[in-house]
Amino acid sequence: MMEEKYALLRTFRGLFEGKRYLHRISNLGDLVASQLYEDLVVLGKSVKLTERVRDHERVMNRKNLMTGKPSRRGDGTFGELVPAAVALTEKGLLVARGPVATIEIGAEPRSSQKR
Repeated sequence: MMEEKYALLRTFRGLFEGKRYLHRISNLGDLVASQLYEDLVVLGKSVKLTERVRDHERVMNRKNLMTGKPSRRGDGTFGELVPAAVALTEKGLLVARGPVATIEIGAEPRSSQKR
């Protein structure tokens, strides 16, 4: 099998290939979603995105909540770091983690309103 070019695809495949998928582990979706942001930075198509990630202005949401606005869980969300919050870096990752003030990219709908 050929090596996947994108971390998102490698991570997603790793959840299933050669083993039983453990759907009750709640952070697996976040793990896959986090690789999307890593891939976007590595692709280098947006100078602004790369700068904002490097300067820790934009982060992946650590706690699956959005500060200040009612919303569904913020699984896999990415956005502007809450002012005065500290962005946490993890070895081997480009995108820091922290609470977000805005959701700019998300893996789940934001609205908690009933339709």
